[in-house]
Amino acid sequence: MADLLAQLAARLGIPDGDIVTGDEVRNWPDGKLQELVAERILQEIEPGTTVVCDQCDERCSIEPQRRTDPRTGKMVGVHFCMREEGGGRIEIDLNRLQRWRINKRKLAQMGYREGKPRSPARQNRQVKRTTEKTQLISALLAHHEFSDDVSPAELNMTPATQEELAKKLKWKQSKVSRVLSRCFPAKFWSLYKRACQSDALRGVLTKLDEDVTTIEPVHYQPHHPTRREEQQADHYR
Repeated sequence: MADLLAQLAARLGIPDGDIVTGDEVRNWPDGKLQELVAERILQEIEPGTTVVCDQCDERCSIEPQRRTDPRTGKMVGVHFCMREEGGGRIEIDLNRLQRWRINKRKLAQMGYREGKPRSPARQNRQVKRTTEKTQLISALLAHHEFSDDVSPAELNMTPATQEELAKKLKWKQSKVSRVLSRCFPAKFWSLYKRACQSDALRGVLTKLDEDVTTIEPVHYQPHHPTRREEQQADHYR
């Protein structure tokens, strides 16, 4: 991973070097693209319109037309080449048009600045710290049973203990404490425990920015029936 991050940083000084194409990621090890997207080092942008044809040595830049394959119902790219070497109908994988932009700020936070990379040891430490922070956030969200399908009223409001998080993450309790103090705002843990005991739903971590984690108050407003609803309820009693 460190070598790949260094390569991304090295190209930032080149015009349009911050754009990664679908053709480039085809040669990456399995899972690396998904990992970089999850860490927000790469952010998907609008797809491109052209690709380089690899059917002959001319290496023409072509703009594939989108067609629905009647055999599969899937959208494919089609180009009709008029050259003798590779003439005829050519199918283009539309995934080749995908593009991502390199997040310069995120790379800089991890120690990979344009033309000024840090030592490999320091880079590896930064990657490790970023991963640990993400893992701790995930453990807290899992403890509170947070998901898109769960309403605020259904969340587990019991504060997690550092011992519980350590067991879930298979860390030592001292490591949980160390990551908390290094990656989160001052006095975060005491604020977190008080927030879980308040009337409002707090204690759910929200990443407001690439490197900021805070407690977001999410107020649950119970439904109070209107006069008309009460009358309708009395009617059916």
